[in-house]
Amino acid sequence: MGRVVLKVFNAFIGRLTLQEIERLSAFLGKIGDTFAVGPRRIVTANLNIAFPGKTLQEKERLTRQFFGVFAVSSLELLYFINHRDLLDTHVTLKGREHLEEAFSRGKGVIAITAHLGSFPLMLAKLVREGFPTYVIARPLRDEKSNDYIHRMRSDAGVKTIFSYPRNACVAQTIKTLRENAIVCMLMDQNFGTGGVWVDFFGHLAATPTGAVVFALRTGAAVLPMFIVREKAGVHTVHIEKRVEIRVCENNEETLLINTASFSKIIEQWIRRYPSHWGWIHKRWKSRPSKEVMEKAYRVQQMEPAV
Repeated sequence: MGRVVLKVFNAFIGRLTLQEIERLSAFLGKIGDTFAVGPRRIVTANLNIAFPGKTLQEKERLTRQFFGVFAVSSLELLYFINHRDLLDTHVTLKGREHLEEAFSRGKGVIAITAHLGSFPLMLAKLVREGFPTYVIARPLRDEKSNDYIHRMRSDAGVKTIFSYPRNACVAQTIKTLRENAIVCMLMDQNFGTGGVWVDFFGHLAATPTGAVVFALRTGAAVLPMFIVREKAGVHTVHIEKRVEIRVCENNEETLLINTASFSKIIEQWIRRYPSHWGWIHKRWKSRPSKEVMEKAYRVQQMEPAV
């Protein structure tokens, strides 16, 4: 059912203009903000965690902005899928020189990013610019919807590395990086009981260490990449300089320190563009157990709140 709805909606959006999409998105954003009680409750809880110093009015305004940006980013993504030539004129790469320098090293590129703005549009733009691009994605439970979205990515030239089964994911990621391609890793969602626990908006959050592990194993360059919506139908992909991996005597400490560093970069971008991030996800849902808290290099030491 989900696949059918997405397919019909995709065809419908492709027939609209960017101005019509802007108006439709504003309407859908208001609908979501008003009637999506469950998701709105999650957004409110997350904003309370991330921005305890903001007033109720400020958080209400940010919630409305989030639903609006979420709606328009989703619809514009479908529009660009149907009008890929507009990627040349409406989506800009800023910091391309950093990406070209990383590719010149010949060891692949790990793009660390987040569910900030229309991140699939960023992947499509990279492909359009001639960069071989892969994304590590979790398979959807709905197999037909998963196949449809996978096909949409493939049609845009973006290749998928599924995160499960794990051994296949690891092998394919290493192979892809050694072929000097981009592998995009989204590091901003709850990682359950795996990974390490690092500071994210002043609270411990379970975070994957994959970006650090693969960088160490392959020598791939790590580049932060984020996409920001500037105005109707206009987006900018920001590519930052290569992040150096800090190597410690203890490998576990290396994983913790660098993962915390990557997470802090993501937090800084979210703080800069808070309405663009996916507040609808329960980022802080999992909590470290007592056993984990007692293990060395699994939990970042948090500074006491002032």
